[in-house]
Amino acid sequence: MMRSLFRSGLLLTVAGASLLSCLSGDPDVGQSVIDPYQLQTQLVDSITVKTYTVIEPDSFVTATDSSLLIGQWADTQTGKLQAKGYASVDYAAHTLSDQSGVRFDSLVLELPYSFSYGDTTKAFTLQVHTLQEPLTAGATYYNYNSAVYQATPLVSKSFVALGRGETRQIRMRLSDALGQAFFAKLVSKEINDTETMWAYWKGFAFTNGTTDNVIWGINTGSEKTGLRLYYHLNDMEKTSSSVRFPIGGTHFTQLTNDATGSAVQSLKYKPQVLPSAATGHQTAIGVGVGFRTRIEFPYLSQFAKPDAYLGLNLAQLQVSPVRKVLYDNTPPPDQLALYETNSQNELVSTVPALATGTTSAVAGYEYLPNELELSDMYVFDITKYIGDILKGDAVNRPLILTVPASTVSLKTALRRVMIGDQELSTDRIRLRIVLTSGL
Repeated sequence: MMRSLFRSGLLLTVAGASLLSCLSGDPDVGQSVIDPYQLQTQLVDSITVKTYTVIEPDSFVTATDSSLLIGQWADTQTGKLQAKGYASVDYAAHTLSDQSGVRFDSLVLELPYSFSYGDTTKAFTLQVHTLQEPLTAGATYYNYNSAVYQATPLVSKSFVALGRGETRQIRMRLSDALGQAFFAKLVSKEINDTETMWAYWKGFAFTNGTTDNVIWGINTGSEKTGLRLYYHLNDMEKTSSSVRFPIGGTHFTQLTNDATGSAVQSLKYKPQVLPSAATGHQTAIGVGVGFRTRIEFPYLSQFAKPDAYLGLNLAQLQVSPVRKVLYDNTPPPDQLALYETNSQNELVSTVPALATGTTSAVAGYEYLPNELELSDMYVFDITKYIGDILKGDAVNRPLILTVPASTVSLKTALRRVMIGDQELSTDRIRLRIVLTSGL
């Protein structure tokens, strides 16, 4: 039934009784006291909805994510998002010092591809720098953390990132002089544990050397990720052997967003609100770029109920992304959630969903696959919440629309969406309610 309402809400081709036949909710409101033939239902979708862009103040842990992100995404709406990765090089047991006649071949940094975001047809230049100090083992690193690294890259390589669902490994060969020096320390046992390893390899910083809108992910959890040393057991041996020193036991991604020159550049502090009219009748949502949407129903408490009003059948908030095509390299979040907020734009509590209020108001991104023009939406059933306000049992508080806290990861943090306000010609936000009253 939710899909039926979603379809009718998108296409706007049914109204009145035909629309109401698709609605979920309780069609039997009042039947215990009134003959059902004396009931009528009424759809109202003209309730005022105000929207604002506000700052997303919350940080999140990136040290536990299996990916490291590198790259950038810049647009005129939210600014320039940059991603940098930092990782340690871990020690691994080996038998180099036990072999006689062992010969060094090469030292290669192997980085399996995890995923990409943005225009994957553009060349991407990955730069690897040496950290000036080792990371702290076991530390909790967040998206705002950073580490100091050498300005000149140790090694760099350009390649074309792959599309969704594809995998491959990027291999970056380090200089033979550097490899030979490392090899000698291993053979002599000067490097023999994590402490001595981190004293020699303080770790790496991964940065982007291009200006195209691409963000690339390294899979630190792969058994193919690491600094691999290739060698031969002796001059006669034709088969190469290797030992892999893993990267990513201690690692994190730094995300920074510079809104200078964008539509939201005036937002500096958490209590600020930027009306949708100031940003092209759109508001922003994105964890990585640091923005949420604030929603208000300023006149809902004064809503004039029809004569012989009996109850609320259904209340749905329909949120429409401003998006033209599905394959635009900037997918919206898979889910959004509603929270009650205060004057500081903090998340105070979840908004109850459905008629029972037994779950939280979370909606998934949906679209109609067979339409000539993209029809997409997030639909929130907030019947309990709106019903309590209409009855005077709840305060009409502002809401925050953002990515659910339980789903935040580096991958979801990259996704952002602009949603239309009530004045936009298309992709408008709507609060639609269905009332039951007597004749």
